[in-house]
Amino acid sequence: MEKTYTERIQIHKTNKLAGLYPSVKLLIVVLYTVCTFVLGTVHFTKVGLSLLLIPWFLVIPILCSASGALGKCVKALKAVALIALIILLVQTFLVPGGEVLVRFGFLKICEKGLKTAVSLSFMIMNIAGIFVWLFQTTENKEIARALEESGMNYKAAYVFTSTLQMIDILSENSKTIMNAQKARGVETEGNMIVRAKAFFPSLVPLILGAVIGSEERVLTLEARGFSIQGEKTHLFNLERSGAEKTAAAAVVIITILIIAGRIALWVL
Repeated sequence: MEKTYTERIQIHKTNKLAGLYPSVKLLIVVLYTVCTFVLGTVHFTKVGLSLLLIPWFLVIPILCSASGALGKCVKALKAVALIALIILLVQTFLVPGGEVLVRFGFLKICEKGLKTAVSLSFMIMNIAGIFVWLFQTTENKEIARALEESGMNYKAAYVFTSTLQMIDILSENSKTIMNAQKARGVETEGNMIVRAKAFFPSLVPLILGAVIGSEERVLTLEARGFSIQGEKTHLFNLERSGAEKTAAAAVVIITILIIAGRIALWVL
Protein backbone atom coordinates (compact mmCIF):
# COMPACT_ATOMS: atom_id res chain seq x y z
CA MET A 1 0.00 0.00 0.00
CA GLU A 2 1.35 3.41 -0.97
CA LYS A 3 2.26 5.66 1.95
CA THR A 4 0.52 8.97 2.46
CA TYR A 5 2.42 12.27 2.40
CA THR A 6 2.31 12.48 6.20
CA GLU A 7 3.86 9.01 6.50
CA ARG A 8 6.57 9.78 3.95
CA ILE A 9 7.84 12.90 5.75
CA GLN A 10 8.30 11.10 9.07
CA ILE A 11 11.83 10.14 10.13
CA HIS A 12 12.33 6.65 11.51
CA LYS A 13 15.85 5.88 12.75
CA THR A 14 16.85 2.36 13.76
CA ASN A 15 20.12 3.53 15.31
CA LYS A 16 19.46 4.45 18.95
CA LEU A 17 22.32 6.96 19.13
CA ALA A 18 21.44 8.75 15.90
CA GLY A 19 17.77 8.77 16.89
CA LEU A 20 18.32 10.54 20.20
CA TYR A 21 16.06 13.51 20.86
CA PRO A 22 17.80 16.74 19.69
CA SER A 23 17.86 18.24 23.19
CA VAL A 24 19.79 15.19 24.46
CA LYS A 25 22.23 15.54 21.56
CA LEU A 26 22.66 19.20 22.47
CA LEU A 27 23.38 18.16 26.07
CA ILE A 28 26.07 15.79 24.77
CA VAL A 29 27.58 18.61 22.68
CA VAL A 30 27.61 21.06 25.60
CA LEU A 31 29.11 18.61 28.10
CA TYR A 32 31.66 17.36 25.57
CA THR A 33 32.72 20.97 25.03
CA VAL A 34 32.98 21.50 28.80
CA CYS A 35 35.15 18.37 29.09
CA THR A 36 37.32 19.63 26.24
CA PHE A 37 38.06 22.88 28.07
CA VAL A 38 38.72 20.98 31.30
CA LEU A 39 41.14 18.55 29.64
CA GLY A 40 42.83 21.49 27.92
CA THR A 41 43.97 22.73 31.34
CA VAL A 42 45.94 19.52 32.01
CA HIS A 43 49.52 20.06 30.81
CA PHE A 44 52.33 17.58 30.24
CA THR A 45 56.08 17.89 29.56
CA LYS A 46 58.13 20.89 30.57
CA VAL A 47 56.60 22.88 27.72
CA GLY A 48 53.11 22.37 29.15
CA LEU A 49 51.37 20.69 26.21
CA SER A 50 47.66 19.83 26.41
CA LEU A 51 48.25 16.28 25.17
CA LEU A 52 44.97 14.87 26.53
CA LEU A 53 43.11 16.75 23.81
CA ILE A 54 44.65 14.42 21.20
CA PRO A 55 43.19 11.10 22.43
CA TRP A 56 39.99 12.93 23.47
CA PHE A 57 39.36 13.72 19.80
CA LEU A 58 39.10 9.96 19.11
CA VAL A 59 35.70 10.11 20.80
CA ILE A 60 34.36 11.95 17.73
CA PRO A 61 34.98 9.22 15.09
CA ILE A 62 33.85 6.57 17.60
CA LEU A 63 30.63 8.52 18.21
CA CYS A 64 30.07 9.00 14.47
CA SER A 65 30.69 5.32 13.78
CA ALA A 66 28.36 4.22 16.59
CA SER A 67 25.70 6.53 15.13
CA GLY A 68 26.08 4.95 11.69
CA ALA A 69 27.12 8.30 10.20
CA LEU A 70 30.89 7.92 9.86
CA GLY A 71 30.74 8.15 6.07
CA LYS A 72 28.79 11.42 6.18
CA CYS A 73 31.02 12.91 8.87
CA VAL A 74 34.38 12.09 7.24
CA LYS A 75 34.20 14.89 4.64
CA ALA A 76 33.38 17.56 7.22
CA LEU A 77 36.00 16.20 9.63
CA LYS A 78 38.63 16.40 6.87
CA ALA A 79 37.84 20.10 6.42
CA VAL A 80 38.09 20.64 10.18
CA ALA A 81 41.39 18.73 10.30
CA LEU A 82 42.81 20.86 7.45
CA ILE A 83 41.94 24.10 9.26
CA ALA A 84 43.41 22.74 12.50
CA LEU A 85 46.60 21.69 10.66
CA ILE A 86 47.04 25.18 9.21
CA ILE A 87 46.56 26.72 12.66
CA LEU A 88 49.00 24.19 14.14
CA LEU A 89 51.75 25.05 11.63
CA VAL A 90 51.21 28.82 11.80
CA GLN A 91 51.15 28.89 15.60
CA THR A 92 54.12 26.54 15.90
CA PHE A 93 56.50 28.41 13.62
CA LEU A 94 55.34 32.02 13.87
CA VAL A 95 54.47 32.58 17.55
CA PRO A 96 57.57 33.61 19.52
CA GLY A 97 58.10 33.33 23.24
CA GLY A 98 60.00 31.19 25.69
CA GLU A 99 62.93 28.91 24.94
CA VAL A 100 63.74 27.99 21.34
CA LEU A 101 63.22 24.21 21.08
CA VAL A 102 64.05 23.51 17.42
CA ARG A 103 65.47 25.67 14.63
CA PHE A 104 65.08 25.04 10.88
CA GLY A 105 67.06 27.75 9.16
CA PHE A 106 65.09 30.95 9.58
CA LEU A 107 62.19 29.01 11.14
CA LYS A 108 62.14 28.19 14.82
CA ILE A 109 59.82 26.47 17.25
CA CYS A 110 59.44 28.21 20.60
CA GLU A 111 57.87 26.89 23.79
CA LYS A 112 54.95 29.33 23.72
CA GLY A 113 54.25 28.72 20.03
CA LEU A 114 54.20 24.92 20.37
CA LYS A 115 52.02 25.07 23.49
CA THR A 116 49.53 27.44 21.87
CA ALA A 117 49.51 25.43 18.62
CA VAL A 118 48.66 22.09 20.24
CA SER A 119 46.05 23.58 22.57
CA LEU A 120 44.28 25.75 19.98
CA SER A 121 44.32 23.31 17.04
CA PHE A 122 43.02 20.30 18.97
CA MET A 123 40.53 22.48 20.85
CA ILE A 124 39.09 23.50 17.48
CA MET A 125 39.08 19.90 16.22
CA ASN A 126 37.22 18.65 19.28
CA ILE A 127 34.58 21.39 19.45
CA ALA A 128 34.00 21.56 15.68
CA GLY A 129 33.99 17.76 15.49
CA ILE A 130 31.20 17.31 18.03
CA PHE A 131 29.08 19.86 16.13
CA VAL A 132 29.75 17.90 12.94
CA TRP A 133 28.31 14.82 14.64
CA LEU A 134 25.27 16.79 15.81
CA PHE A 135 24.34 18.20 12.42
CA GLN A 136 25.17 15.05 10.45
CA THR A 137 22.88 12.91 12.62
CA THR A 138 20.07 15.46 13.01
CA GLU A 139 17.98 16.91 10.22
CA ASN A 140 16.91 20.55 10.21
CA LYS A 141 13.22 19.77 10.64
CA GLU A 142 14.05 17.68 13.72
CA ILE A 143 15.81 20.68 15.25
CA ALA A 144 12.91 22.98 14.36
CA ARG A 145 10.34 20.61 15.86
CA ALA A 146 12.39 20.17 19.03
CA LEU A 147 12.79 23.94 19.41
CA GLU A 148 9.04 24.45 19.13
CA GLU A 149 8.34 21.67 21.64
CA SER A 150 10.80 23.31 24.04
CA GLY A 151 8.67 26.48 24.02
CA MET A 152 10.53 28.61 21.47
CA ASN A 153 8.37 30.87 19.30
CA TYR A 154 7.69 29.17 15.97
CA LYS A 155 8.93 32.23 14.07
CA ALA A 156 12.27 32.18 15.87
CA ALA A 157 12.54 28.41 15.26
CA TYR A 158 11.90 28.95 11.55
CA VAL A 159 14.52 31.71 11.31
CA PHE A 160 17.09 29.44 12.98
CA THR A 161 16.46 26.43 10.76
CA SER A 162 16.11 28.48 7.56
CA THR A 163 19.54 29.96 8.29
CA LEU A 164 20.99 26.45 8.42
CA GLN A 165 19.23 25.51 5.19
CA MET A 166 20.41 28.68 3.44
CA ILE A 167 24.02 27.44 3.54
CA ASP A 168 23.12 24.30 1.56
CA ILE A 169 20.86 26.24 -0.80
CA LEU A 170 23.53 28.83 -1.64
CA SER A 171 26.11 26.07 -2.10
CA GLU A 172 23.92 24.20 -4.58
CA ASN A 173 23.00 27.41 -6.44
CA SER A 174 26.68 28.35 -6.65
CA LYS A 175 27.52 24.98 -8.22
CA THR A 176 24.67 25.40 -10.72
CA ILE A 177 25.87 28.88 -11.74
CA MET A 178 29.48 27.71 -12.08
CA ASN A 179 28.38 24.79 -14.27
CA ALA A 180 26.39 27.20 -16.44
CA GLN A 181 29.47 29.42 -16.74
CA LYS A 182 31.53 26.41 -17.76
CA ALA A 183 28.94 25.44 -20.40
CA ARG A 184 29.28 28.94 -21.89
CA GLY A 185 33.02 28.47 -22.28
CA VAL A 186 34.13 30.43 -19.22
CA GLU A 187 37.29 29.04 -17.64
CA THR A 188 36.41 27.99 -14.08
CA GLU A 189 39.30 25.67 -13.25
CA GLY A 190 42.96 26.47 -12.78
CA ASN A 191 44.93 28.62 -10.37
CA MET A 192 43.43 30.94 -7.76
CA ILE A 193 43.35 33.94 -10.12
CA VAL A 194 41.41 32.05 -12.80
CA ARG A 195 38.91 30.73 -10.25
CA ALA A 196 38.46 34.20 -8.74
CA LYS A 197 37.72 35.67 -12.19
CA ALA A 198 34.99 33.05 -12.67
CA PHE A 199 33.64 33.22 -9.11
CA PHE A 200 33.10 36.94 -8.55
CA PRO A 201 30.83 37.47 -11.60
CA SER A 202 28.67 34.59 -10.31
CA LEU A 203 27.95 36.45 -7.06
CA VAL A 204 25.40 38.76 -8.71
CA PRO A 205 23.05 36.00 -9.96
CA LEU A 206 23.66 34.10 -6.72
CA ILE A 207 22.53 37.03 -4.56
CA LEU A 208 19.61 37.87 -6.86
CA GLY A 209 18.52 34.23 -6.80
CA ALA A 210 18.62 34.25 -3.00
CA VAL A 211 16.46 37.40 -2.87
CA ILE A 212 13.92 35.96 -5.31
CA GLY A 213 13.90 32.66 -3.42
CA SER A 214 13.22 34.43 -0.12
CA GLU A 215 10.22 36.19 -1.68
CA GLU A 216 8.86 32.85 -2.90
CA ARG A 217 9.30 31.34 0.56
CA VAL A 218 7.39 34.25 2.14
CA LEU A 219 4.47 33.71 -0.23
CA THR A 220 4.53 29.96 0.47
CA LEU A 221 4.50 30.53 4.23
CA GLU A 222 1.64 33.02 4.01
CA ALA A 223 -0.35 30.56 1.88
CA ARG A 224 0.03 28.06 4.71
CA GLY A 225 -1.12 30.52 7.37
CA PHE A 226 2.30 31.01 8.97
CA SER A 227 1.53 34.43 10.45
CA ILE A 228 -1.96 33.55 11.71
CA GLN A 229 -2.16 33.58 15.50
CA GLY A 230 -3.41 30.43 17.17
CA GLU A 231 -2.47 26.83 17.79
CA LYS A 232 -0.40 25.29 15.02
CA THR A 233 -0.80 21.79 13.65
CA HIS A 234 2.20 19.69 12.69
CA LEU A 235 2.41 16.99 10.05
CA PHE A 236 5.88 15.98 11.22
CA ASN A 237 6.07 14.25 14.60
CA LEU A 238 9.44 13.92 16.30
CA GLU A 239 10.18 10.45 17.63
CA ARG A 240 12.34 9.43 20.57
CA SER A 241 14.76 6.52 20.37
CA GLY A 242 14.15 5.41 23.97
CA ALA A 243 17.82 5.74 24.93
CA GLU A 244 17.63 9.39 25.98
CA LYS A 245 17.82 8.80 29.74
CA THR A 246 20.71 6.34 29.40
CA ALA A 247 22.70 8.64 27.09
CA ALA A 248 22.09 11.71 29.28
CA ALA A 249 23.07 9.85 32.44
CA ALA A 250 26.23 8.45 30.81
CA VAL A 251 27.44 11.81 29.52
CA VAL A 252 26.73 13.53 32.87
CA ILE A 253 28.65 10.84 34.77
CA ILE A 254 31.64 11.09 32.39
CA THR A 255 31.66 14.88 32.76
CA ILE A 256 31.54 14.64 36.57
CA LEU A 257 34.41 12.14 36.57
CA ILE A 258 36.57 14.34 34.35
CA ILE A 259 35.90 17.45 36.43
CA ALA A 260 36.52 15.50 39.65
CA GLY A 261 39.77 14.16 38.22
CA ARG A 262 40.90 17.66 37.29
CA ILE A 263 40.09 18.97 40.77
CA ALA A 264 42.04 16.08 42.28
CA LEU A 265 45.08 17.00 40.16
CA TRP A 266 44.81 20.61 41.37
CA VAL A 267 44.65 19.48 45.01
CA LEU A 268 47.48 17.00 44.67
